[in-house]
Amino acid sequence: MSSLADRAGFGLGSSFRSRRGLVTRIVAAALVPAIVLGGGVAAVAASNTLALTTLDRSGKKVTVTALAVNLSTHSSYTVKSNKPKKLPKGSYAVFANIGDKSSTTLGVRTVKVSGTSKTTVDARKGKKVTVGLSPAPAEAGLYTQTEVEICLKAMPLSYNVQGSDFYGDLYVIPNSSKKYTFAATRAWTDRLLNPGPTQYAVMYTTAGVPSKPSRTIKQSSLATINVTARRGPSAGRDSSFVAQPADRSCGNGFYQQLVSADQPYRTKVKVTAGKWDFQADSSGTAKDGSSYGLGGLTATRKVVAGKSYGLNFYRSAWGPSARLPVVLNGRISYLLEEMFADPGFPMKNAEGGDKATATLSFGGKIVKTVKDKGWEPYGKELEYRVKKAGWYKLTNDASRYYPEITFPAGMLSTKASVTYRFKAKPNTYATVPVYAITMLPTGLSLHNRAKPASTTNVQLKLSRTKWEADSTLGKNPKIKSVGAKASFDGGKTWRSVKVKKVSGVWTAQVPNPASGAVSLRARVTDTTGGYTDVTIYRAYAIG
Repeated sequence: MSSLADRAGFGLGSSFRSRRGLVTRIVAAALVPAIVLGGGVAAVAASNTLALTTLDRSGKKVTVTALAVNLSTHSSYTVKSNKPKKLPKGSYAVFANIGDKSSTTLGVRTVKVSGTSKTTVDARKGKKVTVGLSPAPAEAGLYTQTEVEICLKAMPLSYNVQGSDFYGDLYVIPNSSKKYTFAATRAWTDRLLNPGPTQYAVMYTTAGVPSKPSRTIKQSSLATINVTARRGPSAGRDSSFVAQPADRSCGNGFYQQLVSADQPYRTKVKVTAGKWDFQADSSGTAKDGSSYGLGGLTATRKVVAGKSYGLNFYRSAWGPSARLPVVLNGRISYLLEEMFADPGFPMKNAEGGDKATATLSFGGKIVKTVKDKGWEPYGKELEYRVKKAGWYKLTNDASRYYPEITFPAGMLSTKASVTYRFKAKPNTYATVPVYAITMLPTGLSLHNRAKPASTTNVQLKLSRTKWEADSTLGKNPKIKSVGAKASFDGGKTWRSVKVKKVSGVWTAQVPNPASGAVSLRARVTDTTGGYTDVTIYRAYAIG
């Protein structure tokens, strides 16, 4: 059953979400009385009213809740049709979604409110929207869904009206005004979102609402995304793959869920050229049996027609993110919660859910300790004002912690730790002069397992990234040495492994045991004595 919010289909930054053949529209703060954004709105004079009439495709007067946006102030109001609404004097964009049992029609009207004003949105003027592919997808039995959106060009993410053919035929009322933009998208997927040979997500945008809104898109104009989603390190039991347009004039709210699976997979996704956010979302099973969202990994890519690209999610050896400590106005600052990041996405993509203890030492004495007990309302941060210049050592030890869910059996990357040794001075702004280390084992199976008694090459990627605008990055420290160790008994004992450069990348060559799991440790030391040391427990499995 659809709620009023579902059928209204407009909102402030609202978006679509398709899951297993059903549509749920997420409407943020749209269906509340007389929403006004921004301050300083003039008082509503009793003589300034808007009477909106809405007619369905049979010409019958129907009542809907529309959105009126003042084109000067961008203040927004909900307007119930067929009943005068008091509004401040000005010009408005009025968005409406008119639905019945077999169709949805979207329209926008520009109206000047001064005294008694009237406008009509007549669904009979709507033009049918269809989106096709040429040639049609070869895979049989694919589920399809078309979604459209009309946006206010000045603020496409904030004010729009949306609709889907989930309720039947889909129509839009043409409007040549350049104040508005139009977007349409269509997806072809397995009905249960199982990973098939190929999934499709296409879209197009226009200035104004076109009089001929239907399109047939050539497959030769699509880009191919080769998607691999492994299993093992995530605390979730299920993962989904989503394609969402980015930086478009309209349609950024389209959320195309193309795959959902509880097993690893490889598949192809074909999309129209342009910028997309490709996302792998994970979810676990809560102890009460419900599904529990754990977050996701996002890769933003600008793709070109006819080209192929690769995306790999949930690879092994989740460890500290590439975010380094910083010194801001003489205060050392470090976030505790980014300790389990996919090595393919080491920045801003750490899966939450961990306990951590961070300590800062100076002159061999601990000067600050901060604990993250897990799932606290605010992110934990270690901060310390530098009183004396010299060597500081910051250590963070973390373990996975999701009290709401049951971890998958044999979960990888269960614990991680990092130590940074660096120089800091009072009254300075700087990213600390050390490297982040990301470990990436290669040649593993879809379950992140190596063959027994084989050798695994582990890439040790070193990086320094500026995170804070006020913190200077400075010159990269000169590397003195890069070393690595492996443990085959859960970290009780460690043995050094050979490290050499392979194709310009520092690589640890790990001789694997016959069974069990491998923990990894790596250290990069610079010529001044600074270093970074990273340990990941159960980085990957054997068998």
